Amino acid sequence: MTYIATYRGQITKIQVQESEAGNFRVTLGNRDYVVDFLEPQKNILSLIIDGKSYEVDVDAAANSDDFGVMIKGDHYEIEVVEERKKKLAMKLAAGASGRQDLKSPMAGNVRAVLVQVGEHVAAGQVLLILEAMKMQNEIKSPIAGILGSITAREGVTVSMGDPLCVVEPIPD
Repeated sequence: MTYIATYRGQITKIQVQESEAGNFRVTLGNRDYVVDFLEPQKNILSLIIDGKSYEVDVDAAANSDDFGVMIKGDHYEIEVVEERKKKLAMKLAAGASGRQDLKSPMAGNVRAVLVQVGEHVAAGQVLLILEAMKMQNEIKSPIAGILGSITAREGVTVSMGDPLCVVEPIPD
């Protein structure tokens, strides 16, 4: 699996291949590492990387690509996204223009509506949370604009293709 990690604006490609249960070959940029992985407690990782032992405390919000990582008392805020997901998001953001009618990508329940009609929204801003099969999915604005309308309501079930909201481009 290939991931894109961003730390303080620096982007690094990470490739992870499991060689056997709990053992991985990790390529970070141009460097390869052998990693023995164990999670003795939730969000606490025990790693042996090229023979050196590390205890890593990971704090991540559910269904988020942002992670707080504590290693030897040092705290790091990083974003880690599967490469295909990152490329798709970049392609969608680059290609989106004009009025955006957002429709439900799946059947599920509207868990939260985070914006109001008339509100200015940024490209990539989370507009609402859709829950499907106990997974929370963020519905983000593909453009910077103004929220024109919201059809989605918290607690309401939607089907795939149902309208959720409309984002209007900011007039020139």
